Amino acid sequence: MKHYLVLENSEFSIDPPGGKLVYKTPAGRPKEESLAEGKELGERVPYELLNPIQTLFFKKYRKGNALVTAPTSAGKSLIAFMFMKDKKGRRIYTAPTKSLVYEKAVELRKLFGKKVDMRTGDIIELYRREHSDILVSTYENLALALRNKLPWATEAESIVIDEIHHLIGSRGWVLEEIVTHLIEKGVEMLGLSATLPGSIELAKWIKTELFIESLWRPVPLERKVIPLTEFREFVKAKEQDERLASKLLTALYELKRPDEQVILFVHKKNVGWKVLEIANREKIGIMNETVPFDKEEREEVELAFHNADIPREEREEIERSFRKGELPVLVATHTLAYGVNLPADTVMIGVRAFYDRREGRWKVFPSQLDILQMEGRAGRLGIKERGYSYILPYGAKPHTLESELERSLEEEFSPYLQRKVREGELSEELEKILSLFVLIGFLYEGRNFRKFLKRTFSLKEYSRDPLIDDIYEWLEETGYIEKGRLSDKALFCIRSGMSPINYEEFLRRKVVGLEKLVVIRPLLFVKRFEGLYEFVKRGETFPEDEFYVRSKLAPCGGECFADNTHQFLFYIEGLTFKYRNVQHPPGEFSYLGTDALHLLRILLDIRSFGDISWSNEEILRVAHSVKYGLTEEFSALGGIKGIGHIRANLLKRVLHEEGLKPPPLGGKTSEFIEYLNTALEGGLEDKLKEVLERDRYGGDTKRVEREAKQVIKRLEGNRGGILVDDRILRTFGVFLSGPEALRLRKEELLRRVIEEDIIS
Repeated sequence: MKHYLVLENSEFSIDPPGGKLVYKTPAGRPKEESLAEGKELGERVPYELLNPIQTLFFKKYRKGNALVTAPTSAGKSLIAFMFMKDKKGRRIYTAPTKSLVYEKAVELRKLFGKKVDMRTGDIIELYRREHSDILVSTYENLALALRNKLPWATEAESIVIDEIHHLIGSRGWVLEEIVTHLIEKGVEMLGLSATLPGSIELAKWIKTELFIESLWRPVPLERKVIPLTEFREFVKAKEQDERLASKLLTALYELKRPDEQVILFVHKKNVGWKVLEIANREKIGIMNETVPFDKEEREEVELAFHNADIPREEREEIERSFRKGELPVLVATHTLAYGVNLPADTVMIGVRAFYDRREGRWKVFPSQLDILQMEGRAGRLGIKERGYSYILPYGAKPHTLESELERSLEEEFSPYLQRKVREGELSEELEKILSLFVLIGFLYEGRNFRKFLKRTFSLKEYSRDPLIDDIYEWLEETGYIEKGRLSDKALFCIRSGMSPINYEEFLRRKVVGLEKLVVIRPLLFVKRFEGLYEFVKRGETFPEDEFYVRSKLAPCGGECFADNTHQFLFYIEGLTFKYRNVQHPPGEFSYLGTDALHLLRILLDIRSFGDISWSNEEILRVAHSVKYGLTEEFSALGGIKGIGHIRANLLKRVLHEEGLKPPPLGGKTSEFIEYLNTALEGGLEDKLKEVLERDRYGGDTKRVEREAKQVIKRLEGNRGGILVDDRILRTFGVFLSGPEALRLRKEELLRRVIEEDIIS
């Protein structure tokens, strides 16, 4: 393995073009070389000169596997282009998030000058032929494609793994499965990573022929560590999170330079919300619409909060505004540091630290590695000469924190799965991962599944551990492995990525006789559903609403609270309607449209081997309920195009209060409108206003009138349509009868699906 370090005194300038590469081997002396010219790579490369990291890769890489660790904005896409450029056959670039997949597809399309295909998990992609030998995919989609032996994945001869440091994060086991498979098959791979502790161990595991570590940063970083105690409170606060938020707000405005964009990182969501709440009270304009407090409207917006609980629509708008320079300050949790490319002039990082006497070490939140990743957002290449980082610790002195940051880089490389196994306890999370991992090993190696486990980084020492023996015995007892072969439900779990633990919980709920939406919750296995209560818990009716949900779940037991089925059911029941601060379903709830489509396939698969006997219409209703947050009885209301969760539940309340029948799934919208106008004495608009005034916008007459008119507008705009979601119907049709469903008229497709009840 050739191992090189790009040294800090390397230089690079875009305008005017210039710079130098200074590098060395770990034991060698520094060498200085000129930067390579962009035209040496091809006419589509938009830079006159390659930067130092790119230049070193260009000069040293010949073939085989490679690993490059470098700060954010180090031009890693161009390194990927160099790696893939002269390879034969299918070439894949895989990244952790959909947004990164879209971003990288655009960049690679420009560099290669031809079409680039994408695989992000959208169902219709399964029925599109690949038109390019270059494809960009999410991790999970690539893992599923390899398990299902899809040609676009199995025919790949080279793969770039972006953000390979995700091996140490909670999704690391999926990435570890991919890398283990690629090593065995001899597929050439390039790993691109942020700064990573013990990265030499990762380089050895993936059998790297070239390993480049960069100590050089494209935009020089100036770091200052200032104790948060040095800042006064913006406003007087009582509880700790509010005090931290108050001091962070003061630090923000004292340290921020004029006309610069700042990201203020907080160590947990509650502190971020407190920052926004204080800002709102102090007449500072905030961009978020869905917030856990009553928001005052301001013409000028100064800051927004970005975290996993922000509704999709708002999150995308916030990212767009910051990227365009329209939003001066972005408050964020660590999720922004991974997978979203939003550079800033300055980052400020609030750090909570304390010394754990029992373990004899410092605990730092966010983690030391998260802090380094957050600092990667500081600096905008070609715009500002340097980036600034202010680390604002609370609970530790500056020199303590700096030494902890240095120490973290000297730790061993330890993926997420390895750390979980070393804890020695079979937690529910570890049980879910290992039960699926053993099945995947069985898929690749049959009875010799331990051979697959030995090839992984995390389980190579644990393949014969009693922990694995217990998992294997449980899989045999529950019918996932029968007579040394994978059963139908085992293959289903492998194909879908679902843990057998989740599937067994689904079967248990079905036997208990719970309602369908509670039964299917374990099938939505990628969702945590933990963010909704943050937005509603202060509401006047919350105790009453939560009691209602808990009483409905009483027969389910503790499992329904462990996986947040209670928050999911709160959403399905439409109780969010009463909370005016919830403008859109928050966080994961705003992404359920895609999950509803995957659920269609999952339920059809389960029906095929006899674990449910639901009709096509029942499955369609469940999908509508999940996507729009509606009870099954009223699920057809989701078929009103553009209606959304809140407005659909407004119509539901009108129907329920007046004792009117819910419309049938697939019924004509025009007939539903006429039914409402005939049945409601004072007219639909007046009834909508009555419900809005009483249950949602009491006292805000303008808002009440505006919302009522919007619902009428949505209904009239769909007058010529039918009450079924187009994407749900077409996807279901494709699953039942193949691509032909995409060519059928909506009414004809609905007739086939519901009336004929076709069984795939």
